[in-house]
Amino acid sequence: MMMAIVKWTLWQRRWAIFWWSLGIAVLIVLNIGLYPSFHDQSALNQQLQSLPEAARSLFSDTSDFFSPQGYLSSQIFYLMLPLLLGILTIGLGSSLVAKEEDSGTLELLLSRPVSRGKLLAAKAFSGLLIALIVAAVALISSLVMAKAVNIGVPLPNIVMATATTAVLAILFGALALTITTLGRSARLASLGLTALVALGSYIVTSLSNIAGWLDWPSRLLPYHYFKPGDILYGQYHWPNLIGLLAAVAVLMFIAWRAFRRRDLGS
Repeated sequence: MMMAIVKWTLWQRRWAIFWWSLGIAVLIVLNIGLYPSFHDQSALNQQLQSLPEAARSLFSDTSDFFSPQGYLSSQIFYLMLPLLLGILTIGLGSSLVAKEEDSGTLELLLSRPVSRGKLLAAKAFSGLLIALIVAAVALISSLVMAKAVNIGVPLPNIVMATATTAVLAILFGALALTITTLGRSARLASLGLTALVALGSYIVTSLSNIAGWLDWPSRLLPYHYFKPGDILYGQYHWPNLIGLLAAVAVLMFIAWRAFRRRDLGS
């Protein structure tokens, strides 16, 4: 029964998967494809370096925008890919269960031989698969284009940067799903609350490099542990990745317990 739910959910969202994958692939191809035109533009690099540090910190976690690693970080991994994958996963987390509940089909599903816990697990697994499919397309596009333009970044570093980006996005999706399981009022606010957490995490962490008083608050936020620039240089920060994965596991446990105990009418 669980696999039937997973297959049905994937089938329902097949066109969304296609368009998300296509859109992200096109953006990656265009951005990396432009690298040969930009990497020798020393004058443009100097102009970017003259921007206020606060502005530069919002676009990359590296200081050199036109080194191979800096270019990939600023154009793909620090903002664009986390933003798009985050929108995808937050939308999934806010709707996978809530959509069934709002349409009245949740009770029908639960009337079949499947427990609440297994239903939630099936929905969460469906969302995970969708996120991983789109992330895999992003990875393949990045690897192909990096090879095509000879960007000079080791391919394993690109793999790790993409994987870490996917985990960060999945964390935000797990947060959205967890909020939807807490009750009707929380369900209605899950999309906005999670988007606020994600955006706030990005802004606070980005500005913490220049505003020392933000350093401590940023340590409580997921983006603080997301360092694509370092990863592209080969510093993988395994404890950070493990911490993000652990946070996903904790959120899913909370969601599982809350969904099993909640009155679906509330």
